[in-house]
Parts: sequence; C-alpha cells; structure tokens
Amino acid sequence: MDHRFGSEPITSPLTDDELEGINAVNQGLANTLGIAITYVSRDRTEGYVDVTPQHHQVTGIANGGLYCSIGETLGSIAAVAYSGAGAVGMSNYTDLLGSVEDGRIDAVALPVHTGRTTHLWRVEMYHEAKLVATTNLKLMILREGR
Repeated sequence: MDHRFGSEPITSPLTDDELEGINAVNQGLANTLGIAITYVSRDRTEGYVDVTPQHHQVTGIANGGLYCSIGETLGSIAAVAYSGAGAVGMSNYTDLLGSVEDGRIDAVALPVHTGRTTHLWRVEMYHEAKLVATTNLKLMILREGR
C-alpha cells in the first residue's frame, strides 16, 4: 500500500482513501473482530465495532477482551500516526465500566504522553453516548538507530 502512514508523522488527517488502505491491510485480530478505523490524525484516532453475538461471552454481553482489543488497535495506530515510526504495546490497562449486548461501540484514542521512546494513549469507548470502557495503552516507539 502506498501511503504516508507509518513512514512519517501525520501532519493532516488521513484521507478517505488512506483510511480505506489502513482498514484493508489491518487483516489480523482487528479485522476478525470488525474494528473499523474512521479517523486518524496526529492527535486523535477514532473507530468503531458493531457488537454481534460473536463478540459475546457466556452471559450474552460483549467479552471484556473486545474492549482491550479496541484499545490496543486504536492506541497503536495513534502512536504510529503521531511518531511516524512503528509502535508496540508495553501494557494495556482496560477498565470495563458498562456492558453492551448489541449496537455500536465508538472509540477515540487521545494522547496522554508522547515522548521519543514511549507513548501513553487513553482510549475511551462509548455505547449510545455512555462511557463503557477506557484503556490506557503504553507503547514503545520503534525508531531506527535507537
């Protein structure tokens, strides 16, 4: 894919074509879970998941791992967009605040700390405008010649 994501810090939001490219190559767990990325800039990343029974745990609500995965996905993309370098998670601390049976979970990743070698991003997840989970994702930035 020919794009500026991951090769330089993002100075203007990704275009619709670039977002389509990000979603097209995001074929791992994010794709399996249905995580869609809808906005990427240097200071914010947004996305969503439409919750279905395939996301449920035994009691019929979204599995807590779904929220952790949303946080990891959006926070990682946000760190790469900010730094223009690869990023890997160091810790994922997710608080589950409410349950979701079905419908959309909207998420936004916002920077807390953006240093040269580490970042901390807070990802807030909402269902019908109610905060249902938060993730604090600490990442290592993979710069060449570190």
